[in-house]
Amino acid sequence: RGNVLILVESVYSMDGDVAPLQRILDVAASRGASVVVDEAHGLGIYGRTNAEDLYIDNENAPRRKLKGNSMPNRGGGTGVLAALNLERHPSLLCSVHTFGKAAGCHGAVIAASETTVDYLINYARPFVYSTSPPPHALITIRCAYETILSGVGEDRRKKLFGLVRLFRKSLDDKVKRTGIQIPYQSSMLLPSPSPIQALLIPGNGFALTSALDFLTGLMYTQYGARQSVDGLVDSLIALSKQSNYENDTLGIINSNFDLEKLGPQTGEA
Repeated sequence: RGNVLILVESVYSMDGDVAPLQRILDVAASRGASVVVDEAHGLGIYGRTNAEDLYIDNENAPRRKLKGNSMPNRGGGTGVLAALNLERHPSLLCSVHTFGKAAGCHGAVIAASETTVDYLINYARPFVYSTSPPPHALITIRCAYETILSGVGEDRRKKLFGLVRLFRKSLDDKVKRTGIQIPYQSSMLLPSPSPIQALLIPGNGFALTSALDFLTGLMYTQYGARQSVDGLVDSLIALSKQSNYENDTLGIINSNFDLEKLGPQTGEA
């Protein structure tokens, strides 16, 4: 029987849900499997200082106590594995940290044991036949990490997740006022604690129309995805390019996307 390799994302880019890494790694360890974790959407966002932000119900989330001389503003933003203290789990083969998201650059790094790194250096064809990153990219990545790990990065994460909670609460309040009901869901939003928020829209037609409405805005870029759930709802992923402030976040909700078109009904596919 061959070796089993499990590949997962720490934060999934379509729906924004966070993988249950503790359970996945524990199951892998019990079966002799290895796990590779892609931290593309976890880097810069999650880390040792904000594990509670991995949960939608932030106030009731478990808090991690810092030990020894650990500073609360150091070590944050290095990913979900760090937030859950799983970086040295025995079934973790490696983690992949890409620099094209929060780091604002390009390229990636693989964090693994010396044996795994030596193997990849000698046998990974994409690495062997690729050129090294230019010096300006390395400087950009270093500066990004300095910010991510600093108090500035910590302040930005607090602001970011404050906006996530504001977005979810404001949209849920608007949905309640409109009287919309989504089958099998207590909210139009999928249960995502991350900055990636997926909105469930009843019916393919209205989901696509809503995506086009969003695209007419100058500040936001959205993607409509026709993914039927029991043939009843489609997901519309609303990603903001510039929602750095409360007014921008509220502007997403009060923009061209008109919830009132749905009316106080469940809607059908």
